[in-house]
Amino acid sequence: MQEDRTYKQLAAIIITVVILGVSYYGSYLPMRKAQSFIATLQGLQTSPATSLQDLETRVSGPLNAVSPVGQEEIVRNLANSVLSFVQQQSGNPTSTSQLITFLNTYYNPILDRGRGMSFGQDLYLEGAVNEIAFVQTGDPTYIAAARKWYEEGETLGPNRPQPLYGLFDVYRAVGDASDTIAIANKILTNWPGDTRIQTSLLQFLQSATTTKPTTPKKK
Repeated sequence: MQEDRTYKQLAAIIITVVILGVSYYGSYLPMRKAQSFIATLQGLQTSPATSLQDLETRVSGPLNAVSPVGQEEIVRNLANSVLSFVQQQSGNPTSTSQLITFLNTYYNPILDRGRGMSFGQDLYLEGAVNEIAFVQTGDPTYIAAARKWYEEGETLGPNRPQPLYGLFDVYRAVGDASDTIAIANKILTNWPGDTRIQTSLLQFLQSATTTKPTTPKKK
């Protein structure tokens, strides 16, 4: 009887420890991380970051907070913030490069993992950030990266609109006529009423058409 009582007490202690551990790692840490990030976002709305260093300092706290879940969602929100910042960095390739390097410090482990409920959105955001960076700087490294992430997004979800529209913009930007036509046809197959794509494709094809050089007149 004494041994049975001892085993029951030991089992109760173990169960209690497990429950506390699950509550701590599964509820408390994620909640604390989320609350910290929400507070940071609210602070950025009322007092926007004045520099890259300011942004990094303010978001690093919740990003580095230990939690078994929640990191991907926070990094995705960071990508949206970086996207907004990159749009403001026209003519400043150094700041743009620093912003994307900072983002990728947190995003690369998620992208390398290659899975997740919202992995398609992660691929799209990474593509969008690089696309905007190319528009702002003209650096072909960014458009190549955007193409890579959009194409991976299309492979993951062949009929998801975000990577398809992203690829349409990228293919036009690099002057890839065959891929532009192919992706436009795919978009119009899914959304035949999209007149913007029809108009943009027509304008692209017209601008891509080269005129034949005139033959000099013989004297």
